[in-house]
Amino acid sequence: MPVTLQSLRLPGLLSVFAASLIALLISYHSAPFPATAVTQSLGSWPRENASIHGNAYQLDPAPELPPWGAIVAASKSTDNMTWLSQVEQNWTIFRYEIDNPVNGDVRLQLPVMKGHEAIVYITWLVEHYDSLPWHVVFVHGDRDDWEQDDEILSKIITIRRNALARAGYVPLRCDWYPSCPAELRPIDHDAVVWGPNGSRNETEFAIAANWKGLFSEAPLPHTIASQSSAQFAVTRQAVLQRPKSDYERLRRWLLRTSLEDDEIREIFEKLWAYIFTREAVQ
Repeated sequence: MPVTLQSLRLPGLLSVFAASLIALLISYHSAPFPATAVTQSLGSWPRENASIHGNAYQLDPAPELPPWGAIVAASKSTDNMTWLSQVEQNWTIFRYEIDNPVNGDVRLQLPVMKGHEAIVYITWLVEHYDSLPWHVVFVHGDRDDWEQDDEILSKIITIRRNALARAGYVPLRCDWYPSCPAELRPIDHDAVVWGPNGSRNETEFAIAANWKGLFSEAPLPHTIASQSSAQFAVTRQAVLQRPKSDYERLRRWLLRTSLEDDEIREIFEKLWAYIFTREAVQ
């Protein structure tokens, strides 16, 4: 059989094709970015299959039947919380009382009465990190409040889970006012105030002074901004992007700081979005 240029090329082409096919299959099954190995349990869902990048929603789909998730309410003992009865059949409810840390329900006890809703949220995260629901809605006690652009019950039941899954974290307040997209400038201190100043300056300097205690080695951002109100929904995947030790460190800082309750609340209000997204501006 005569040897031709085509017959010489054929084995080489087949080798190239085979190598390309193998590379394609490997890249298809790999995460698009370097992934952190995950070992903690995720309730009944094996977290070692997860990646902080890519297809987390496919690996950890939203529940098809209730409970849809958890509602963590940082209320006062005098708040009218009857609105919770309209969702309690479809949600797991945690109604804390920030003025009653020694609650009769051991699930709802707090280590101290400090920082308003901040101690509630961070305590819940620490204590439920190993058995998180698919998503959690963190709210205050009021059904209606000036910080809400709609009643809280409506906000909760209209959350679009597909959108939440993609974002990981969604504030329950859409309007930026009285915050702004460049509200805190903790390094240069040159923010342009939009809306009432309130305690913005104090919060800005307090975050700068306490950043290392809160976030260890993470660099202090030049700009920090997110919607006000400290009411939001967050997915299990977003919470788990940080190790449990991060939330434990945040709670230790809260317990040890000598700052006033209002200052603690303001600091965390501006940092919840960063905690769950690692993005300083939302």
